[in-house]
Amino acid sequence: MARNPESSRRGARTSLWARIPYAGPALTILLAVLVGTLVLPRFGQRLEGGAVPDLALPVIFGGEPGARVRLSEQQGKFVLLDFWASYCVPCRQQSQVLEAIRRRMPDVVVIGVHVGETPELAQSYLAASKPSYLVVEDAEEAASAAFRVDALPTLVAIDKKGHVFAVRRHFVPERELSALLEAMRGS
Repeated sequence: MARNPESSRRGARTSLWARIPYAGPALTILLAVLVGTLVLPRFGQRLEGGAVPDLALPVIFGGEPGARVRLSEQQGKFVLLDFWASYCVPCRQQSQVLEAIRRRMPDVVVIGVHVGETPELAQSYLAASKPSYLVVEDAEEAASAAFRVDALPTLVAIDKKGHVFAVRRHFVPERELSALLEAMRGS
């Protein structure tokens, strides 16, 4: 009796799934878990428009040693948080943009938020670069978590009411940042 080659190929496919009966449901569950943990959090509550959490972060440059900056104390001011690390080349470029913004817009409070490395590395970088703005340490990553920082640099613009106006998770050129801050001032 001659076998049809097409039917034996179909049988091979069937026998593979027959040998692994839970492969389909297991793959479905795995995919659901990945989407649930990696994709869906990005569609959660938007930061823009939300109130800024009341965090107190220790000053590491530009202020009194041992002092803490409370974000709630900045209410009534336009604030720009810059999340950075010294190893991050775009963060260094962002720092130069922030210096230019501070010169042109002195009513905007810039606070650098150091993340992801030891304070000693930050101190070394800050001693060499000497930014004109206050820098705080986010060693416990409370601010990073609150503002969902998953890339460096990340900028968070906060309006005078203490609400998040905008979040940018990339290097922001001076022209774009100026436009964003002007829009925030006008709101």
